Amino acid sequence: MGQTIRRARAVLRHGIPIAIGIACCWALYNQLQHIDFGQLWQTVMQVEPWQWAVSILATALSFWAIARYDVIAHRHFQTGLPDRRATATGATAIAVGQTVGAGAVVGAFIRWRLQPSLGLVTSAKITAFVTFAFLAAWAVITALAVLILPTAGVHASIPCSVLAIAAIMLGLAFFNPVFKRWGREIELPTLPAMGALAGFCLLDTLAAAFAFWVLLPDGIDLTLAQLFPVYLIALGAAILSGTPGGVGPFELTILALLPQMPEGDLMAAILAFRMMYYALPAIIGGISLLRPTAEPTQGQWLSQTNGCLDTALEYGTARAELGVVRQNGGAILHCTGGVCGVVRTGQTLTTIFDPVQGHSADLAIPLKRIAREQNRIICKYKITARHALRARAAGWSVLHVSDEALICPTTHSLEGSKFRQLRRKLRHAEKAGIDVRRGTTQLPFDEMSRVSEAWEASHGAARGLSMGQFEESYVTHQRVFLAYLDDVLVGFVTFHTTRHEWCLDLMRVTPDAPDGTMHQLVHIAIESAKDVDVPCLSLAAAPAGPVRHGKVESWMRKIFFAKAGGAGLRQFKACFNPRWQPLYMAAPSWTQLTFAAMDLIRSVNRAEPLRTPQFATVKAVDHNPRS
Repeated sequence: MGQTIRRARAVLRHGIPIAIGIACCWALYNQLQHIDFGQLWQTVMQVEPWQWAVSILATALSFWAIARYDVIAHRHFQTGLPDRRATATGATAIAVGQTVGAGAVVGAFIRWRLQPSLGLVTSAKITAFVTFAFLAAWAVITALAVLILPTAGVHASIPCSVLAIAAIMLGLAFFNPVFKRWGREIELPTLPAMGALAGFCLLDTLAAAFAFWVLLPDGIDLTLAQLFPVYLIALGAAILSGTPGGVGPFELTILALLPQMPEGDLMAAILAFRMMYYALPAIIGGISLLRPTAEPTQGQWLSQTNGCLDTALEYGTARAELGVVRQNGGAILHCTGGVCGVVRTGQTLTTIFDPVQGHSADLAIPLKRIAREQNRIICKYKITARHALRARAAGWSVLHVSDEALICPTTHSLEGSKFRQLRRKLRHAEKAGIDVRRGTTQLPFDEMSRVSEAWEASHGAARGLSMGQFEESYVTHQRVFLAYLDDVLVGFVTFHTTRHEWCLDLMRVTPDAPDGTMHQLVHIAIESAKDVDVPCLSLAAAPAGPVRHGKVESWMRKIFFAKAGGAGLRQFKACFNPRWQPLYMAAPSWTQLTFAAMDLIRSVNRAEPLRTPQFATVKAVDHNPRS
């Protein structure tokens, strides 16, 4: 029974387009019975050589633009296929697929034939991505064209509805770039990728419409602006019908939307257009299929492991806080320009903290290349003033985002008026009977989990990106201090550690913990760092205050400062009289900086379950632009 149903579905899937094509061809034949087909062919032959030449050039431009969809798709799925080969493969698949029909099926097999190393499944994913992306971009371009160039006589409610749906999809792609369906994680294209797709679709369809327009006989008085929305609608009818080459629906739509034009001349132009835009590319694509298949891509890929991170943290310039990449899906990137930590968010490829080795200016070119290969924009996050100045000198836009509280444990003491508040908090904790113990290899994870859950219930879900979340395999790599009250765990703190720096990460206390518990935990940690001669201890960063900025920026900073709990964080850390070090973020332009800042805020404040800690795979590249 099940096999019979599957066969019936297959027959319907292939039979319906054929039936539509036959019906449209029959309707077209009835409409054109009065036309002398001999005269029609003679009109085609009267097309001037320069018209053929210009149409061929426009067709080539159109196919180059639509083939770039494959480039974006390969970047989305991180196949590592070079852009040139992806472009050639996409052009061939589209040229043959659009002519023979069943473009999704034919395109998948052609891509597999030309790039066998990808496998059939990946080839099918690339084809599906290209198909759906083109249809979405076509819908938006068509809606805009109908509104701006209302030749087709379509009611404005239809294109406005399409644009509203597109706006919703853009919002979904930004606020929820990865969602789960059917037990799988599906990553939507980034907004930069969507922008590129829309741009290539506009170039493709405009060039194709021009290739058609230039072939129109002299008897048709029609501008390109008048033809463009009509062509887009006819193209959609051809694609959605599924007929080979869109034969039938394309012609009927053109004739229906241009009833005032001579049918014979229109059909002559359509016939000439099909020769240039369908037959010729299909022949060239068929010849390219006869060539030997390409060898598998030999990409240079750098797989990240814990050992790679541990090696990076041995550098004296490495930030201890870089240990957060054990949890946020980040990686350590090595290239001739240096070594740095990177993390991929929804729309950006972000370097976190200062480079481990080298200078951020030397890393700019490879980072831009890697971001482009992932359809993302590049951003530097939490870099110090020295690297921010170099970024600004290179023409990047820079923004002060936070201040890091730094302490020198070897000179830290409780003497003086500046530590009055800290001494008072420590007396409260001591009077309440708080007992702080250094964590051992056998940590009380069950009790720590209870404390963390109580803290999250009181303060909200833990944040991400450069801030850790409680998870056993993550905390195992950290130095832990535990606060007990009558042998019951009421709080703990964890630190990223290297030989030259400690950095405060997790801070968790139960709501009923005595006043001063957290201060006592951090104080004991500072004393422990002094015992092992650690030269620097970081209490991590607090949001920059909303001062000394313009009215709009100050207003936005004030909102973010309040939502991030900036006042409380700065007050707590100020008790230890730290040295405040400003931290910055940078991007190639203010537009990209604003976009990246919004994306990082979304990533920091996400409230989603922990993923299994893993290291991303990042392409290792040379900073030489010619490499």
